[in-house]
Amino acid sequence: MKTTAIICEFNPLHSGHKKLIDYAKTFSDRVICIMSGNFTQRGLPACCDKYARAKHAVLAGADLVVELPTIFAAASAENFAYGGVAAASKLQADFLLFGSECGDIKQLTDCANALLDKDVNRKIADEIKKGISYPQAVSNIVKTPLLNKPNNVLAIEYIKNIITSKSRITPITLIREDNYNSLQTEQYASSAALRADKKLRKKFTYDYVLKDINDEIEDKFGTIACGIISLKTPDEMHDIEGVSEGIENKIFASNKSNGYNIMLEEIKSKRYTRLRLQRTILNIILNISKERVTAAKNTAVCICPLAVKSTSAAMLAFTNKCPDEITQCADRLYYTLSTAVPPSKIIKID
Repeated sequence: MKTTAIICEFNPLHSGHKKLIDYAKTFSDRVICIMSGNFTQRGLPACCDKYARAKHAVLAGADLVVELPTIFAAASAENFAYGGVAAASKLQADFLLFGSECGDIKQLTDCANALLDKDVNRKIADEIKKGISYPQAVSNIVKTPLLNKPNNVLAIEYIKNIITSKSRITPITLIREDNYNSLQTEQYASSAALRADKKLRKKFTYDYVLKDINDEIEDKFGTIACGIISLKTPDEMHDIEGVSEGIENKIFASNKSNGYNIMLEEIKSKRYTRLRLQRTILNIILNISKERVTAAKNTAVCICPLAVKSTSAAMLAFTNKCPDEITQCADRLYYTLSTAVPPSKIIKID
């Protein structure tokens, strides 16, 4: 029995995701989705709660959906990939399947190996000191534009983690045919496009997904985020994951009275992009310190089941029952903002 793992968010699930699951089933017997919980890598709440999205994944063909703990799910590409690969290894996956704009596993692996070279990393660091962005610095030193695309970035981080952890997992990539930045092809549209445009949803997602999408939750989170951040001092923010170069002082001094979006626009810079700031703000709210991230990376990853196909229930033997403390805290915040009600037990789907 061969097992393929897919590290995902499904925020929301769409036809491109189903293509990935369908493809996995052509070369493996079982598909496990390692999915972000109620908060995603954007540092924002998911458009459907984690149990609804897990159900969507099983209805789309997955055998088991487990949760990627929040400390990894709402993290940088490096730590997101670390948590996902660690979970896939613990679940004894044979393959890790992921989308990429490149679609060429050799190119991605060559880049991953180059980025694991200490001399290369020193040269990249020197470029960054000149004020150049990380993708551009990599392009200058490694002579590849691969990191200019978000899914290539994740793909390379997955491969780097497979290499450094000496995992037996084989990485496989499928070319992404949608444009991440909210454009669409005739067959596919990104999750970002579907969150932004309700008209696209009927064409690119499914009825069982549509009914669960919450279009108000990001705004609700923005309101509560400003309130919580206004109570934090620079000293309280200093040791939080993602805080560096005095950004805590800019966050403290920012105007929070005009809302979350305006606050972020005031703080952001070349080094602190909006996406990075969103993650940092969530880390402050959930008290995710650098120390806690280090501890999480030195501890066996917690694997909590969210949904399972009834015929695959035996796979639950590889999972834990309860999420970690940070994920529980994130859940309490999410369900304060959402009308969704978490189930009393794991969802089993026929």
